[in-house]
Amino acid sequence: MDREETKQKLKGYLTHYLSKYKGINCNDYFPCLNPNHQNSGMSMHFNPKDNTVHCYGCGCTYDIFSLIGLDFNLPHYQDQLNKAGELFLENNKINTPKITRNEISKMSDGGTKIVDYTSFFRVCAKQAKSTDYFKEAGITDETIVKFNLGYEPEFSIGNNQQIKAMIIPNGPYGFWAINTETDPDEDYVFYYGKESLFCSYVNENTEDIFITDSIIDTLYMSQNGVCSIVIANEIHLNEFVYFLSQQVKKRNYYVTSQTENRLTGLIIRELINYEQPNQLIDLAYPAQSIGDLIMASPEKFRDRVKNIKKLLSVTPRKLLARKNYDLVSDDASFSEIYYSKGVYGISTDVITKRKLLSNWIMDSSADTDFIYHTCMAEWNILSVELDARTTDISKSYYSLLPKIGLSENTGNPEHDAGNPLTIFASKKIRRQEGSVLVINLQNCNAEYIRTFVNKLMSELRNYIHSIIFFCLDENRTLVDEFCWQTFTVRKDVASEENEDDDFDSHDYKVTASNAVSGKMFFYTVLE
Repeated sequence: MDREETKQKLKGYLTHYLSKYKGINCNDYFPCLNPNHQNSGMSMHFNPKDNTVHCYGCGCTYDIFSLIGLDFNLPHYQDQLNKAGELFLENNKINTPKITRNEISKMSDGGTKIVDYTSFFRVCAKQAKSTDYFKEAGITDETIVKFNLGYEPEFSIGNNQQIKAMIIPNGPYGFWAINTETDPDEDYVFYYGKESLFCSYVNENTEDIFITDSIIDTLYMSQNGVCSIVIANEIHLNEFVYFLSQQVKKRNYYVTSQTENRLTGLIIRELINYEQPNQLIDLAYPAQSIGDLIMASPEKFRDRVKNIKKLLSVTPRKLLARKNYDLVSDDASFSEIYYSKGVYGISTDVITKRKLLSNWIMDSSADTDFIYHTCMAEWNILSVELDARTTDISKSYYSLLPKIGLSENTGNPEHDAGNPLTIFASKKIRRQEGSVLVINLQNCNAEYIRTFVNKLMSELRNYIHSIIFFCLDENRTLVDEFCWQTFTVRKDVASEENEDDDFDSHDYKVTASNAVSGKMFFYTVLE
């Protein structure tokens, strides 16, 4: 049995592990296993499709290896794997295969296998002195040695293409290959092997940690003695969450990502969940990137990092990032809420709900499917409104019908929770990213909401769709625990008092709660 087969076999022991070592029955919900999410109630559930457990309160997901890491204080994956083998296999040691330089140069599959690249790194390290790239990029000999940087002049990236690459190891099982001859504005960073968190200078005395989305920026910062972590994808984010769960004290986190993306919002959200002080900053100002700033003036960079708290209090407009990286944070993103997969709650009046849903359906892309769970009367009213709007713009109302499915609220929550699932299957969109399920709970009692939402979320938790709950204020707490973000949308009755002259009677004030940057307000226009 090879390594991958062994790993898959061990993942299947999760229910046995939970039962034997924790006394948990995986057939029902149980308390969250996240040590920083205590007294969470029955918020975690087992997913047999990928052998993981997920908490609908804090959002954490664990497989058997990450749980073993928590329980036995094993932060490294290989140690977790070995411990799982010790617990459940007769031959408890799982060896990692090695790979030669020749095999690396012939790879065309993106390096997806879990292999040991140590021998390849040694070869590349010996070639580091054969290029002037490191010197021209301002990377010192000390940094080359510290991070075992290397150079490969004939690195294969597949499709019979080769590049001259700087090699940045990320542990023995993964590395970055940086194209040394490509314009940085183009795609020039390639990752091979097992993704894992890259961080430097983190120890028990560390107080300030800077988070980037670029390995190059992290490398430059580390060279200047700054503790930096690169989080470029959700795999890194998952390991970062584990890193946070192991902390014994609070630190100051500064998120320096320059890209407006959902991942940045999720990073800040996790920092808030773990009650870690954090700030989204434009550390590179006025340069385009942190690397550019360090290349231009390393002394200025070091001084800025050393006095970051003082600078933020004196010149916040320059250093604070220009955008709040919420999952949904402004008029434009709120009007396109269906593009972000996740679970949202919206508290508003019936009329505003119809306007919001009408806008989303009218402005959505052709391949976006909606399922609307509501009573038949409410569906008929929405249909009339959509018919009127399509008439105004000379568009066929019937062209909208193929993208909208009705899931009828019959008053029986056990039965009704199965309706959207049936429509998913009939429309063949269960695996299609971008579909939207809108649940109208405004005319439902608390018991219906409680039963329906729990039943629905236990079935839909792994599907890549947006789920939107409309509810009244008094029932909001019943759906809050499942939502990534919740909103209150009301007409801005005091808009004429606002400093902005752009607001009119169509303006609605949105209050976002549980947002990654805290409570915030913005306006949206509903025609």
